[in-house]
Amino acid sequence: MDVPARVVVEDATQGGKGLDPGTRRVAVAIAEALFSTAARPAPEDRLGWLADDLDAFFAHAGPRSRGVFVACAGVIEWCAAPLAGVWGRFSSLPLARRAEVLHRLEASPAALTFFAAKTVLCIVWYEHPASWADTGFDNQCLRRSR
Repeated sequence: MDVPARVVVEDATQGGKGLDPGTRRVAVAIAEALFSTAARPAPEDRLGWLADDLDAFFAHAGPRSRGVFVACAGVIEWCAAPLAGVWGRFSSLPLARRAEVLHRLEASPAALTFFAAKTVLCIVWYEHPASWADTGFDNQCLRRSR
């Protein structure tokens, strides 16, 4: 399925600053750990799409929203692994270890930091038509009955 990275809207608000490369890297590392399953890792093309769409989202969301996400990603990058008893930056850990760290982070005092980032990542991830089958969405509610 060929889905564009961004939808062009003629009267869209002009975007501001998107995510910096470091925050994009951390967001992709979190998303890969969130959306991979035992059967298959998260597809690389979907992770790239997510990074582009997330960047566009925050370019239009404004500086406060972007700042909160950047702060959450920074806490996850630098504090999540040590909170889980692992040394190193979150994004440098192997996939299985990142998933374990996120699971442990959910039960820690810093859980709200993760939930904030997770919420935005889920909203963007499940916008993609390839996610529809995973959620049971069949697109029938959008069709008019005659």
